Amino acid sequence: MQFMEGLLRSDEGSYVALRIVGILVLTWLIAKLVRKLLTRRENRKLHTKFADNILVLSIHLFGILAALNEIPNFNSFFGSLLAGSGIAALALSLAAQESLGNAINGVVLSMSRSFEVGDRIKLIGGNITGYVEDITLRHTIIRTFMNSRIIIPNSVINKEMIENSSYQDVQASGFVDVIIPHDADMALAERIMAEVVGSHPNFVDNRAPDDLSSPKVWVYVRALSVYGIELRTSVWTEGIHNNFVTCSDVRRELVHRFREAGIPLVSSNIAAPPPA
Repeated sequence: MQFMEGLLRSDEGSYVALRIVGILVLTWLIAKLVRKLLTRRENRKLHTKFADNILVLSIHLFGILAALNEIPNFNSFFGSLLAGSGIAALALSLAAQESLGNAINGVVLSMSRSFEVGDRIKLIGGNITGYVEDITLRHTIIRTFMNSRIIIPNSVINKEMIENSSYQDVQASGFVDVIIPHDADMALAERIMAEVVGSHPNFVDNRAPDDLSSPKVWVYVRALSVYGIELRTSVWTEGIHNNFVTCSDVRRELVHRFREAGIPLVSSNIAAPPPA
């Protein structure tokens, strides 16, 4: 400590401090410029984002080392400091071990392609659902439906079971169920459901090219219950992000179309009739 106090009080210490500040400021500006240039690229994949973060971190580390190198006899001073403080050395060792583990897991995640930036994923164990925004050397950022960010260490997310709704096949399907009375015109109800679903602009016709003779939209009799006839159809869209909205539009239109056709809708929440 006497060495550092003497250096700061001397004229040489002032020049050293100025050089250190200059190097750190220049490092910060270069890192900011590099990050800005990297973020301008389109279609940035998870592994490229991870590599970009490594590059920016390397610039910061290089600048810090260059700044520390300006301190005369810094290596011997830092070595004696660690040798005299076993607790500090242990703390640095544990922090480095944890950081290295997160970095290695980050490499595994980015190279395994379990998910990409923009994918909708669910962590089964943590019951976390959202969209992947970014991955760094330490953590992965998930944006939830409430527009909040969950920051998860890479070592944690790499051990999780992941449900990826966007993996490979980006098409998604959602069910639309209705219940009509037993004496209603079932054929008309099925035709209305097929027309409403098939005419929606977001609907995707996923029939095979050699199977175009089959119905564009299938409507199934899901069950015959005490409430009525339960009908179900699948609504296919290009991605999970707009499937919920599309199903909502279909349900809203079905209410209007069934009313026009004189087909009442039955709620399964009503009390069941007493046995005869």
